[in-house]
Amino acid sequence: MNTAREMSSQPQSPTPAPPPAPPARSGLGARLWHWTKRLLLVAAVGLVLLVLTVLGAYLYFSRDLPSPEALRTYALPQVTKVRCADGSVCAEFFMPQGRRTVVDVKDLPPHVRNSFLGAEDADFYKHEGLDFIGMTRAAVKNLIPGSRKSGASTITQQVVKNMLLSPERSLSRKIREWILTPRVEQTLTKDQILGLYINQSYFGQGRSGIEEAALYYFGKHAKDLSIGEAAVLGGTVQSPNRINPERNIVKAKQRQRYVLGQMAEHGFLPKDVVAKELDKPIVLAPRPPPEVGPYYAEEIRRTLVARYGEEAVLTGGLRVDIAMDPKLQGIADESVRKGLEAVDRRQGYRGALGTLEPARFDKLKPLIATHIEEAGRRQKEGAYVADLSSLAQTGEQPPKSAEEPVVTTTAEEEEDEKLSAEEKLARDVQLAPLKEGLRVAGYVTQVDDSGKKARVDLVGRTAEIPFSSVTWARLKGKGAPTKMSDVMKAGDIVIVRITRVTPVPALLEATLDQVPLVQGGLVVINPSNRHVVAMVGGYDFKLSPFNRATQARRQPGSSFKPFLYGAALGSGRYTTISTVNDAPEAIRDPYTGKTWKPQNYDRTFEGPMTLREALTKSKNTVSVRLIEAITPNTAIDFARRAGIRSPLPENLTLALGTGEVSILEAANAYATLQANGRYAEPLLLLKVMDAQGKVLEEHQPAFEETLPPAVAFLTTSLMRSVVEEGTARAVTELNRPAAGKTGTASENRDAWFSGFTADWVASAWVGFDDHSPLGSSETGGRAPLPIWLEFMRAAHQGLPAREFDVPPGVVQVRIDPATGLLAGNSVPGRLEPFLEGTQPTAEAPPPGHVSPSDFFLQEGSRGGL
Repeated sequence: MNTAREMSSQPQSPTPAPPPAPPARSGLGARLWHWTKRLLLVAAVGLVLLVLTVLGAYLYFSRDLPSPEALRTYALPQVTKVRCADGSVCAEFFMPQGRRTVVDVKDLPPHVRNSFLGAEDADFYKHEGLDFIGMTRAAVKNLIPGSRKSGASTITQQVVKNMLLSPERSLSRKIREWILTPRVEQTLTKDQILGLYINQSYFGQGRSGIEEAALYYFGKHAKDLSIGEAAVLGGTVQSPNRINPERNIVKAKQRQRYVLGQMAEHGFLPKDVVAKELDKPIVLAPRPPPEVGPYYAEEIRRTLVARYGEEAVLTGGLRVDIAMDPKLQGIADESVRKGLEAVDRRQGYRGALGTLEPARFDKLKPLIATHIEEAGRRQKEGAYVADLSSLAQTGEQPPKSAEEPVVTTTAEEEEDEKLSAEEKLARDVQLAPLKEGLRVAGYVTQVDDSGKKARVDLVGRTAEIPFSSVTWARLKGKGAPTKMSDVMKAGDIVIVRITRVTPVPALLEATLDQVPLVQGGLVVINPSNRHVVAMVGGYDFKLSPFNRATQARRQPGSSFKPFLYGAALGSGRYTTISTVNDAPEAIRDPYTGKTWKPQNYDRTFEGPMTLREALTKSKNTVSVRLIEAITPNTAIDFARRAGIRSPLPENLTLALGTGEVSILEAANAYATLQANGRYAEPLLLLKVMDAQGKVLEEHQPAFEETLPPAVAFLTTSLMRSVVEEGTARAVTELNRPAAGKTGTASENRDAWFSGFTADWVASAWVGFDDHSPLGSSETGGRAPLPIWLEFMRAAHQGLPAREFDVPPGVVQVRIDPATGLLAGNSVPGRLEPFLEGTQPTAEAPPPGHVSPSDFFLQEGSRGGL
């Protein structure tokens, strides 16, 4: 029982459950779906993040973006054109990016417009501003190692970059460009965008916009370009400093063929038309003549900037009329050049520009030769030769005269990085078309003392210099050269001037040359209207733009004396034949308190002499006695009324021209004397109009009589004696009435000649910028007078000789020079002018008769003016 009870009390074991069924195995489709869901989720998240990123970037980079609406009224900078007296455009003012004249794209023929599409953006009229296919293609290409980086910028993008943004190479700039491009497309028409592009683009050689490029390279307006010419310009924009047809006609031809091919491929031109153009040579127009009067033009530019601001002058397209006569200005430029070169040769030779090792020259020469072969030659020009100035390692090196590129593209920067040092040196060597008178630097390869000659390599040609042409080349501290090796040696880089161009393979004939250090200036005025017809402010504007005709003040020396003598005549105390003693004397200057002993230039004294003789011989002692008698203030007043505006010293040294004046005011003051006392401001700027033709200012001469006409005429009469008998006798070569006065400042630091005929008034000056002495022999009659005479000789070609007008108040009588009395029938005499009422009345005694009296007026015998 107990057992049963125990058994019954034990728990019953549950029935074991069946094992769970194993999970069903996933199929391939299920797995794919699983991963697909994951990828879709990631893609969705990525897409959202991408959209948010793009949106954020768009919002971020859209901040402060310029409005495309600005392009609707955007005025491209336009050149200010300056018109000379003959109606020709003789100067232009523009921004550093170069000359630009805007043209309407609608006025251009289809082949001109399409040349840019073929070169840069064939689908321009099809896309909406961004070429996504091109962008993808460029991105793939840029991933290829070693490939040239390629862009896919459309014409619209380039307009955005160049006109609304900046050319910086950065991702942020590119993103802004992508954002702005569609906006520009929505704002402007395609023609408007294309017009901005072709007028804004840079074409090399300082020319921006197709109109100026067409005029420079082909000598015609953009609307008249041929198919081949248009293709050249369309292709130039990619690398304007490397493949413009003047710089490298070989690359320009290659690029032209590419553009023509693109135009044919995209249906802009029939293939048969393109085929005819492919092998035609690129023909460049004759080189535009160099602009005359750069100093004159710069004076006009400075004047305009002072009145209207730099932006208006350089970008506003002003139209300006000036008084310059281009023909006379060219004569003046050449006269100053020749005169200063003559003075410079008398100063001696300063030596070679530098030296170059033969081995290095041998490396550079073939590179330069390639540069010459690739350069485009203009019509009517000779072959190129190299100017090797930039290769000089030591010595005096003149600054580069050629302009550096004003716009550099990305492709050009990348190309520069790949050039070797020698290639860069060779590329920077300037080329010049061969012609007589050309001045270039060459490499001395041979010096032959026995043959008395030297040879100079110009890369394109070789020149020979005979010893007979270098005898002037005296080195500092040495005597005149006796053999060629005294002047140069092999390896020197020297400046030569071509004297005769001979046919190949003969040697060119040349002479040794150098750029003068001495400077000078010349101003020429038409006295009838005060137009400044010519102005030269230095030897070479590119080397030194400082205008010595207007910006410098120099001592005029004895060329100031006519104003002193005029004041003396006007005082009524002197006539032209009054006597003053030429004798040494120690003078205490009451105005400075210093004792002074004036000397004549020749250190001699001749005793009593007439005013006419004293001015003719430029006697300093007589001038000092005159200013003592009439006072410095009287002389200053006369000079002021003639036109001298610079400060003048109020002491006795003024008699010797110690007050500093400009060439322009000296010339205009002489013009007042020539015009018998009628003064007017010198006129350079005649008229200014804005781009719409509105007159902003206009000028006419405003004459006023500031000096008594008779006194001015008598002063002119005195100066005629200087020309006919004194220090300026060379002027008699003109074979016409002329008057003038030489001037040599203390220690020969300044040399002047100012003078005039009935047609022209001119003032010439020569000196060093640092006031160094010119040398004891460089007087007013030797240094500046030849410049003045060279100009006058040419300027008077074809003009009849004319006498000076005699004004009322002048009486001309025949006098006896020995006594100053009237010359009777038995006495030979000469005509002498007098102020009315001061002429002699007594007649000179016949020869053999002695008379103690004479008519010479003594100081104080007449009252003041």
